[in-house]
Amino acid sequence: MIEQYYNILTQGKNLLAFSHGSDSSALFFILLEKNIEFDLIFINYKTRLSSDIEEQSAKELAKKYNKKIFIKIAPKIEKNFEANARQVRYDFFNEICKKYHYDNLILAHNLNDKFEWFLMQVSKGAGFMELLGFKDIEQRENFTIIRPLLNTSKNEIINFLKQENIKYFNDESNQNEKYFRNHIRINYTNEFLLEFENGVKNTFKYLEKDLMFFENKFDVFCGIYICFKHESVIAKCFKRLGILLSFKQRQEALKHDGVISHKIAIVYIQNKALIFPFTICEKIPKEFKENYRKAKIPKLLRAYLYQNHIDCNELMQALLK
Repeated sequence: MIEQYYNILTQGKNLLAFSHGSDSSALFFILLEKNIEFDLIFINYKTRLSSDIEEQSAKELAKKYNKKIFIKIAPKIEKNFEANARQVRYDFFNEICKKYHYDNLILAHNLNDKFEWFLMQVSKGAGFMELLGFKDIEQRENFTIIRPLLNTSKNEIINFLKQENIKYFNDESNQNEKYFRNHIRINYTNEFLLEFENGVKNTFKYLEKDLMFFENKFDVFCGIYICFKHESVIAKCFKRLGILLSFKQRQEALKHDGVISHKIAIVYIQNKALIFPFTICEKIPKEFKENYRKAKIPKLLRAYLYQNHIDCNELMQALLK
């Protein structure tokens, strides 16, 4: 389960995202077994009667095994719970990793989560880049995400917990099918993997090899992602900048220059797409405006170039690569 990540985890400072559910509880004891040092981070959303019991049990586990534990009581989330809870979670992860200099954030996503994501994207209509939403190693600004169980099925995890007699909590909200993710998991993911686990594992291996081809199909110059006008590669660049494009947004991004979600802009120069954080600059000096006009720099890109002190000629050279 963890051998291929051993060198990374033994050479850095590690933080385990711990919910006390089956996956993170299994990962806790696997890390102990492998003598990998780590601390815990726990978010209490106060959405269930057992939330405080789980928090207390996590504290006791941390104390028993001499682990630090960082706990956040999440603010009440009135709507769009899954998306907003995820934002709360990752904001806290980022805060703690940055403040206490953790190199690696260990997450307990498993094969079922990976396949669940795959089916969710298929149901909406997705390109190749969006189908593989989870990576076992993913670099973020302030830490590296490691998912050691990503190719381990839920069934394997439950068998490990039973074999080792490890305590964990079941989140009853996972049975609520008003959440689309739960609907996919309950009706499709789990049952399919019980019968075709090896086939799914092999399929992901092939897809991930193919993905490596596409991942090398863009360049980054001064924070600007540069690629050819290819839908999947453009979507990958947006994802690198923090936005997962919907089907409608993908179509819009292919048509013309624009801004997606008020955050990320895309413009076209010659036969290349340039994708970058959307920037507003109230006043660009006249001489710069004239230079941008002569160089035929799209208007959406000019503020970004000016604020980041990027020379037009150097940009044009980057486009020739």
